Amino acid sequence: MPENLPTIGWVRHNFLPASETFIHAALRSLTDEGVRIRVLAINRRNAEKFPYDDVTALTDGPMGLLEAGRYWLTGSSPLQREWLKSVKLLHAHMGYTAAHALHAAKRARIPLVTSFYGRDVTLAGSSARLLPQYLRYTVLQQRLFAEGDRFLVLSQHMREALVAQGCPDQKIRIVRIGIDTERFSRAPEDTASPKSEERGRTSVLMVGREVEKKGFDDGLSACARARQLGADIEVVLLGTGDELLPSLKRQAAALDLPVAWPDPSTRVAQAMRSADILLVPSRTAANGDQEGTPTVICEGSASQLPIVATRHAGIPDQVDDGETGILADERDVEAMATAIARLAVDPEECARMGRAGASKMQAQFSIQAHRDALAQVYAELLRERSPA
Repeated sequence: MPENLPTIGWVRHNFLPASETFIHAALRSLTDEGVRIRVLAINRRNAEKFPYDDVTALTDGPMGLLEAGRYWLTGSSPLQREWLKSVKLLHAHMGYTAAHALHAAKRARIPLVTSFYGRDVTLAGSSARLLPQYLRYTVLQQRLFAEGDRFLVLSQHMREALVAQGCPDQKIRIVRIGIDTERFSRAPEDTASPKSEERGRTSVLMVGREVEKKGFDDGLSACARARQLGADIEVVLLGTGDELLPSLKRQAAALDLPVAWPDPSTRVAQAMRSADILLVPSRTAANGDQEGTPTVICEGSASQLPIVATRHAGIPDQVDDGETGILADERDVEAMATAIARLAVDPEECARMGRAGASKMQAQFSIQAHRDALAQVYAELLRERSPA
């Protein structure tokens, strides 16, 4: 990793939503290596889950909501300008955050890096782009592409989408999401024999928010169909209690499909240690919303689970079809069911795919790989801006 980086300013308007563990993990990984990062936010969220001392939240300042409102409308505020004096490079997380950070970077004459994660990529083709929280980005998107310095994406799919929207390809870097693989790795004794043999049934796990793009309704249908094909499976859906949970429970009852619904506070790593197959049936939502590269796939592969997933967004970058899992087209319930049924009777194939997936995650999606890639982008930009 490059040494002697100056203070980096991270901008995320809500720091942090509960699902954005990957941003906090990257932050801690960089700071553990001696990189000083100062965070600017409008609101501080989930501070107990995401502890970090150097966070300037505008709503916590002496003028509170007035300070935040001024920043939201103009991209500038007194507290933000004071914070800006101490950083030498800005890194905005989410494209719509960068629409505000662009003003600050130009004022301070420092480089601007923007990370895209999924929702911000699909906004261009969605009516949601006209919502108040996204309108500034919609208006300034082309200016951001012209004047921003680097744009980080999670997959080749996202890269192509940004280029199609007008972002110069030479400014884009693929920096894959990073996870703490050690947190999800299994001890050798945990993988010596498939857990399904211990209880006589294969456990199929789905994890995530109960929203349309996760495709959990397709997943439930695929599991019901796999049972019709003779697969002796149990289904676990570890959600967050989001908007579609009631309809999913009604669907499971209509399909006569027994489903366990663990408490949302259940740790993902714990759920994965009790599973045999991870099912990720993602799809493009009616409003155009898509995944980026689902963190749950990285976590599942690090847990040595074979993945059954769809060819959606950046998922083909994460899952090597036939090697670390099996891919189906979006909404292809029959293909997903066939894959589940195939793996349910072949524990050796499950184990082989699980080992291959864990190796892939360590090499390409570990927090160390993500950290080093970020630091390389910072160093590259700072060299370009150096007077020497």
